[in-house]
Amino acid sequence: MRARIVVGAALLLASSAASAGSSVEAADAAKVAHCTFLKDIEGRSVFGERLKEPAVKKAKEDALGQAEKAGATHIVWGKVSSTDITTVAAKAYRCGG
Repeated sequence: MRARIVVGAALLLASSAASAGSSVEAADAAKVAHCTFLKDIEGRSVFGERLKEPAVKKAKEDALGQAEKAGATHIVWGKVSSTDITTVAAKAYRCGG
C-alpha cells in the first residue's frame, strides 16, 4: 500500500514537472552582478526528507513560479533544507532591457 502511494506521488510530480516550463534562467552571482534584484524567494514542497529528490524538484518548481510572477529573468539558487517540508532558498533578478 505504501509503495503505491509513493509511486503515485512520483508519477504526479513527473506529470506536473513535464508540463511546467519556465522562462527563468538559473544563474550564479557573477552573471547577475549587473541585474536588478527583485526579491528573496523560498520554494516549498511537502514531500520532505523521505522523498528527497522529488521534494527538491518540486520546491524548485515552486520557487521558479514565484520568480516568474515577480518578473524575474534569472534565479540564483541558495540553500536546500529538508525535514518534514523541503525548502529551497533563491534570489530573483531581472536582467537586460
